[in-house]
Amino acid sequence: MNSLLLDLKHIIQGEISNTQTDLNAVSQDFGGIIQKQPQIVVRPQNSTDIAKAIKYATEQEITISSRAAGHTLSGQSLNQDGILLDMRNLNQIHKFHPDKLWFQADAGVTWKQIVDTSIPHGVIPPVLTNNFEVTLGGTLSAGGLGLSSFRYGSQADNCLGLEVVTGTGDIVWCTPEKNSELFYHVLCGYGQFGIITKVQNRLRKYRPLTRSYLLCYDDLNLLLNDERLLISEGRIDNLVTLFSPCLLGISRANHQVVRPIIQWFYRLQITQEIDSINEIEEAKLLSDLNFYRHIHTEDLTFDKFVQPIAQVSHPVDTANSWIDVLLPASKAKEYIDIALERIPAFLDFRTVPVGSFCLVSQNHKMPMFALPKEELIIGLGMYPTIPKSQVQPVIEQLNLLTDIGLEMGGKRYMATWVEFELPQWRSQYGDYWSKVNEIKRKYDPSGILNPGFFKYEQAAQPNLNMTCVSSL
Repeated sequence: MNSLLLDLKHIIQGEISNTQTDLNAVSQDFGGIIQKQPQIVVRPQNSTDIAKAIKYATEQEITISSRAAGHTLSGQSLNQDGILLDMRNLNQIHKFHPDKLWFQADAGVTWKQIVDTSIPHGVIPPVLTNNFEVTLGGTLSAGGLGLSSFRYGSQADNCLGLEVVTGTGDIVWCTPEKNSELFYHVLCGYGQFGIITKVQNRLRKYRPLTRSYLLCYDDLNLLLNDERLLISEGRIDNLVTLFSPCLLGISRANHQVVRPIIQWFYRLQITQEIDSINEIEEAKLLSDLNFYRHIHTEDLTFDKFVQPIAQVSHPVDTANSWIDVLLPASKAKEYIDIALERIPAFLDFRTVPVGSFCLVSQNHKMPMFALPKEELIIGLGMYPTIPKSQVQPVIEQLNLLTDIGLEMGGKRYMATWVEFELPQWRSQYGDYWSKVNEIKRKYDPSGILNPGFFKYEQAAQPNLNMTCVSSL
């Protein structure tokens, strides 16, 4: 370890550390389920540092991965016994052109930095997640979904260009036209093919005001039909649904098991961006929808609306075993009914957030962001924060729900809890799985970038008995 430290200090301009405090600080991610510890932490000063570290890792036959906010849930930003690149010092916005609707920044820049810079100029990134403290490189490696993704795709779909350091230590600028193969696989690629160091991303103009309607449904079919209508007609700019359980009683029909009797309600929030309150045509928007109660109307300035509602806390000794299942719309009702029936058996359904969102396939261009083969996609999210002592039985049930979703033609959003073996990887990517393996061998021939999360076919496996994962 001391040799590794000295070697890297001779070739890297940035900071190098192997203190136990620094190693411990990067040994766990937001998920709190997986724990790994690298031999050394490198805080690169530039992309050249990263290229040198990758070439050194290849020579030494050790793994290397990158991390910034560490907001992964399956250990994707962790590293076992290798080199971990802490990207947070790469945090400068280099170019900002609100008139041309794009910016360029380091991968370690947070979305909060971008929003704070953008808002005064009347522009905003087209898609924002509910956490502004995560970084550009992290969410672009994962996809990045938000309330407007049905309209604009993922955050990755709004990327215009990337500087990437490949698994061979080459520094490459790539766009949809130049080095396009690398561009389209590093985005949503979880650090498997290269490490993102700089980003050029799209901006859009926003309107100054928003109006949101909170509509309550007690019929899932009616909700799904209304979501399809709203999206197909382009009536709204943002959409999300939260599920609320109401405990109505206890069933004792089965003498062996006492079961809660639950009625689920669905709170749909839809938002329009507007220039003036006077332009709202509420009757036209709501009159043919089938909600049973209009709960609330809220008017906010855009800069207030776009802010995250609340930061998610992470109590000590808890784990975030969250999952998002992406479903073909034709199977969404069947799957959601199964999931809601099963949830009370292994989770405290009264406190676990459950919700849904919508995507439209034609707005997603990234092959590593696997989607069901239908135009309208319904996402179901289950977000339990549980004591670590309860993790194993909970993730077993979540894995079972994942398998049911895959059997129905669904896919998983890989940024959340994922525990796949080869059959699930093949199901996730279908006919494209062989291409994924081919691209891995091409851009990371030594297999040093983040092995352990993706389970490749045997021909693509590196001759390393080490594991580490992605770059969030």
